[in-house]
Amino acid sequence: MTMSIRRMTLGAGYRYLMSSVARMDEAGPARGLTDYYAAKGTPPGTFLGAGLAGLDDGRGVVGGSPVSEEALWRMLGMLRDPVTGQALGRLPRGRGTVFVDHVGRVRKAPASVAGFDLTFSAPKSVSVAWALADEPTRGRIHAAHRRALEQVIAYGEAQVFATRSGHAGAVSEDVRGIVATAFDHWDSRAGDPQLHTHVVVLNRAQSVVGGAWKTLDSKALFAASVGMSELYNGLLADELTRDLGWAWVPETRRRSQVPKWEVDGVTAELRDEFSQRSTAIETAKDQLVKEFVAARGRPPSAPEVIKLRQQATLATRPEKDVKPLNDLISRWRGRADPFLDAGRQERWVAALGGRHTQRLLIAGDLEEGMLRDLAGVVVQTVADKRPTFTRANLLAETSRQLAGVRFVTATHRVAVTEHVATLATERSVMLTPAEPDLLPEHLRRPDGTSRLRARNSEVYATAEILDAEARLLEAGRATDGPVVGSAVAARLGQLVAPGKNHLLSAEQAIAVAAIVTSGRALDVLVGPAGSGKSSAMAVVRAAWEAHYGRGAVVGLAPSAAAAEVLADAVGVPTENTAKWITENRRTPERAKVVQDYAARLARAYPSVATRQLQLRARAAYEEYACWSLQQGQLVIIDEASMAATKHLDHITTHARQVGAKVLLVGDWAQLSPVQAGGAFKLLADDRGADAPTLREVHRFNHEWERDASMQLRLGNADIAHTYVANGRIEYGSREDMLDLLFDAWLTDTQAGRTSLMLAVDTQTVTDLNQRARGHLVRAGHVIAEGVRLADGSTVGVGDLIVTRRNQRSLATDRGWVKNGNDWMVTEVHEDGSMAVTRAATGTSAILPAEYVREHVELGYASTAHRAQGRTVDAAHAYLNAATTLEPLYVMATRGRDINQLYIDIADDPDNAIQHGGLDHADSADVLRRIVETSSVELSATQVRHDEHAATRSREREWRSLHVALDRVGPHR
Repeated sequence: MTMSIRRMTLGAGYRYLMSSVARMDEAGPARGLTDYYAAKGTPPGTFLGAGLAGLDDGRGVVGGSPVSEEALWRMLGMLRDPVTGQALGRLPRGRGTVFVDHVGRVRKAPASVAGFDLTFSAPKSVSVAWALADEPTRGRIHAAHRRALEQVIAYGEAQVFATRSGHAGAVSEDVRGIVATAFDHWDSRAGDPQLHTHVVVLNRAQSVVGGAWKTLDSKALFAASVGMSELYNGLLADELTRDLGWAWVPETRRRSQVPKWEVDGVTAELRDEFSQRSTAIETAKDQLVKEFVAARGRPPSAPEVIKLRQQATLATRPEKDVKPLNDLISRWRGRADPFLDAGRQERWVAALGGRHTQRLLIAGDLEEGMLRDLAGVVVQTVADKRPTFTRANLLAETSRQLAGVRFVTATHRVAVTEHVATLATERSVMLTPAEPDLLPEHLRRPDGTSRLRARNSEVYATAEILDAEARLLEAGRATDGPVVGSAVAARLGQLVAPGKNHLLSAEQAIAVAAIVTSGRALDVLVGPAGSGKSSAMAVVRAAWEAHYGRGAVVGLAPSAAAAEVLADAVGVPTENTAKWITENRRTPERAKVVQDYAARLARAYPSVATRQLQLRARAAYEEYACWSLQQGQLVIIDEASMAATKHLDHITTHARQVGAKVLLVGDWAQLSPVQAGGAFKLLADDRGADAPTLREVHRFNHEWERDASMQLRLGNADIAHTYVANGRIEYGSREDMLDLLFDAWLTDTQAGRTSLMLAVDTQTVTDLNQRARGHLVRAGHVIAEGVRLADGSTVGVGDLIVTRRNQRSLATDRGWVKNGNDWMVTEVHEDGSMAVTRAATGTSAILPAEYVREHVELGYASTAHRAQGRTVDAAHAYLNAATTLEPLYVMATRGRDINQLYIDIADDPDNAIQHGGLDHADSADVLRRIVETSSVELSATQVRHDEHAATRSREREWRSLHVALDRVGPHR
């Protein structure tokens, strides 16, 4: 995201923002950007926002005027007027205030939020061109960046920023504007060119109702942040095209279907050169580790590694905290020399101009029919990702769809974006009912909308997803599906699953019996992590085949890797749902081929040719049967919480048509699909207490962890203290936590235990992978030379890798290469291809060079999504303030013996451009906030029910008030 957002608590970030500002020798304000080329630092912050007019007892503060150190401290340290020092609204509780909670426990109150850091960062191609341009061009690029972010802030003041009043903040109030400061910075933490501005928005604004200073509605701000980021991207591109004639090209991303737009002519190689992560501290630390081992004959312990890192940090810290921009530019130009001839860099930047040859558009240039078609694309794209959405989601997607269109002014871009979003809402079903007409006038905005809701907070869905959910609910309630006979059902307690050597527990046997005898066309099996769902599924298969015969059970899962796990657990051929559905759509075509063969055979006489015809007919029928269901078959869909609603609807509809049964197995508390989901929880909730459920957790070796995992699953934030009390929490800076995590994983693997390093974000996974590889190379277990991957890592002989794309054309002796498979590299060829082997099965394959470059990653660490379904001896998970409950639950339940959590206590959404001075929270509080923050997707049906219930509750309150006012009569 080009605009990141983080909360700033009282005093957080204040020293950092001021310490980077240049102290000018001459008195008086700077004359412009050029004054800071030779100064050691960045320009002082400047005031920004329409809310400045309310400061200084209404006399106001001039926008663009510099921010003094005292003024910034008053704002971020005390939430006071930067000029007069008067309190802006209610004074916050001081940091460190203690209180007694509801169970009598003394706790520290969290620090009050003083503001929000909205960091606008230009795309890398813009920053590279800015760094290499001549001085006038550099100034024009910087000015375009500032105009774009100021336009976004102005848009936010009109449509996003708000406050709340009334009981529990029930009433949303518009504000007169925000009070903000903007600090320009030039580089990333690694010293690469990265033009970005920290816009610090004060958490106080004047309500339009009465002018009182109140806190901002942070929920509305965070909900709109993605759309504001996308809007900034479009506005910046418009500004630079208008001023410099730059053109823009879309580029695909490795882990996203959304393209990123870069300046035409700034090559990927040049951008990569200036996208380095900071390595100086890591290099120095590694050298200190080598010296430690040489001196003491043993590797350092985890605490000793942290001390060595601190020593390395001090050793690599420059004499000055900040450098003059001229020095940075000289360094950047030296790094660009291998890519651009020395001395020609400014001319190269100049040559980027004039590439945009089309006319800049105004809103009226786009026909209404075209905009309606675009709105349809927007709705479909958003609805494919989530079951419900808001106008904020539609606005963000509209901005993405318009990213390649250049507009004359910000007004025209905003007008088109808003209009398309409105057209998109008209193509959707609004799940939020209208507010009652009896609302008093003071609870309505000038445009008539209710102030009992945040602006643009209405929830929508598509008729398609609502219809799919309705069909699934109907199928879940239908009892006309196939069942096993009473003779088989009577023997369930004695059945041993194929490949297993133990009987089911009483709970598992009851759940299996309920499934195979229910007659439900669509059934569910719900169970938390480690509750034995796999064993239960295996016995379901045994019971079903005992009645219907071999081949009566079909296995499906949302991913090829999960399907492979299901195959091992249940012992039936499996497939991923997307592939099965794609092939199943060809059923009419295959049925016609089978019928044609049957007709030809009916007229054929015995002969060699007829025998060949029979063989072809049999092959055609087997292909038909492979991708379609038959009466009496059972389809088991594992990890069903990660299955898309449309996929479940297609499979269930087909099963009902032919008289088959579908069983969904999963845990609604685990991760949601990348497409619109929520159906599994909807179906489980609809069944209520009748749903076959496993509650006994068998995975963990520690009794306390069995109970704790269930409380974590339910979102009980108090369980954070249990994990702390049992020594399962480490906390500190990101780098220290990665050191500790890696050291623990290394200790596990050296002891022969299966161990996982886990994180939610791919960058942290990449960092952990590179640490692991670096150690193994130094230890002589992995060859240093190898193939460079798309994420910048190198892979050589001895490395553990993971393949990240299904490739059926890459055959193995036991199947084909799947997304999520782990492999060991046994040979690297000169052309970049490699021979790999799976340690678990001995399966081998040859991966072509192109596949290796684009679809291979180091496999020492894993994301939470890839880890779901796995069980190991120990799991080590990295968490930060952006983590949510569902990935935490997955990562905290993989290990039988150990599930250790490493919490980065710095609230840092973008590690590359947050240079320091971040807020550090209490580890238990961070964990509590994670547990309290759910990202689970609710179905559209459930959301519609909740929205109507909330509206009915408000309507009852206002009817009661209306009656009371009538009784008061004219004296009210």
